Amino acid sequence: MAIRDPQELFLHKLAEMYDVEQKLVKVLPILAKEVDNQEAKTALTEHEQETRQHARNLEQCFQMLGDQPKIVDCQTVKGLIQDHEMFVQQQPAPAMLTKYDLCSARESEAIETAKYAGLIDDANNLGLVQVVPLLEENKLQEEAADKKLAKIGHELGKRIAEGTKSR
Repeated sequence: MAIRDPQELFLHKLAEMYDVEQKLVKVLPILAKEVDNQEAKTALTEHEQETRQHARNLEQCFQMLGDQPKIVDCQTVKGLIQDHEMFVQQQPAPAMLTKYDLCSARESEAIETAKYAGLIDDANNLGLVQVVPLLEENKLQEEAADKKLAKIGHELGKRIAEGTKSR
């Protein structure tokens, strides 16, 4: 289907974001199971619950706009998932897998934050202000998750670096 106007493009991008959240609902429990750091495990598990709410918020956006989510496959997140699968096949040490998983989760948060910022801007420009609060809620939670994962990753990175210096 050819996209012919800005609202069609907005709905396409909204559907792509819905795909992102659906994919991450499946991936986050895998990451939480893989990591060997309790703080990381907790952060990923908590963010899985937020991600489930993000998907529901997007469903509500579609409903407010009188539409249904279309199937739009987000290749960017699909690539992150494939990268993760290839890394796991290398059988990394547990601490390295944890560090990798935290970095991957942060990459996802950066993508999500940028996509939500674009959706918010487009919704405001198109006068679709009724969906803006839900999109802003999701964006703020993505930013908070990124900060939390960054802190955990930084501390883990310091411990890993200190361990290699003492060898």
